[in-house]
Amino acid sequence: MKTYIKSAATVLLTLIAAAASATGEESYPSRPIQLVIPYAPGGGTDLLGRIVADHLSARLGQRVVPENRPGAGTALASGFVSRSTPNGHTLLFSTAAHSLNATMNADLQFDPVNDFAFVGKVGQIGLLVMTNPRQVMAKDLGELVDLMRKSPGKVQYGSAGIGTPMHMGGELLKYLTRADAEHVPYKGESAALNDLLGGQLTFMLCSITTCAPRAQDGSLRALAITSNTRAVLAPEIPTVGEAGFPGAEVNTWFFVAAPKGTSSAVVEKLNGAMNGMLSDDKFRSRVEAMGIEPESRTTPAATKEMVQSEIERWRPIAKRAAEIKN
Repeated sequence: MKTYIKSAATVLLTLIAAAASATGEESYPSRPIQLVIPYAPGGGTDLLGRIVADHLSARLGQRVVPENRPGAGTALASGFVSRSTPNGHTLLFSTAAHSLNATMNADLQFDPVNDFAFVGKVGQIGLLVMTNPRQVMAKDLGELVDLMRKSPGKVQYGSAGIGTPMHMGGELLKYLTRADAEHVPYKGESAALNDLLGGQLTFMLCSITTCAPRAQDGSLRALAITSNTRAVLAPEIPTVGEAGFPGAEVNTWFFVAAPKGTSSAVVEKLNGAMNGMLSDDKFRSRVEAMGIEPESRTTPAATKEMVQSEIERWRPIAKRAAEIKN
């Protein structure tokens, strides 16, 4: 009987090992990993994605190769990853737009929460509310809101595109203050910034890495930052809460996810590599220099919860924006 039990146990262990080998868990990663970035090369998200790829490569023992798939407000890249083989060799590196898409686009071909195995959150960055001081006399956020209320139909704000945090941050400000401003979407942040500098826009929400130098040289005026705390790159700029508008916070945050069905063992290995990266002083100094606040530690469950809660937070804002547009 003991011999039979021992033999059965041996067979069971052999089958488990074979199953793990068949799914690639035992040797994961067995080849280079594709990290899909939903933006064109050269922007801030692309740069951060490449930094993440470098650090994960060192920890996983395989190259993590960035691949840019811009389009449809990050939906093109997200859809591609959601349909990929769930073996951990195709990953998504995306932003807050992943959640915003769920509130703005009724025709998504994937479920932004349930079609992914979330690995972890990298960090977040606030946006600066910027005006052109030669065109707009507002010296703080309260004065800008007063201008929006007193000049309905005449105030315009720009963004990097429909459904971006810059767009929805402007809609959130309108929603909370019951003020009026027309949204002007652009194909990227740089195009909107050029029109703000040229006086064609009243204001815009701009990434701190792009616009902090403009505030410092005086070509633009920063009225507030949309984060909960002041930024290291611009410590003199008050938060929206300090400026008198708590609840107007909006961040661009960054995360890594795999397709639904990726094994828990693979997700755990990826998450371990991410947490090793997040505790690396070299990584932290590189991203903090970009104005990004890195996480101290991240979990798959907390990342999934963040994506879901952000969808719920933005849904009424997106609904109101659509009603105004129609």
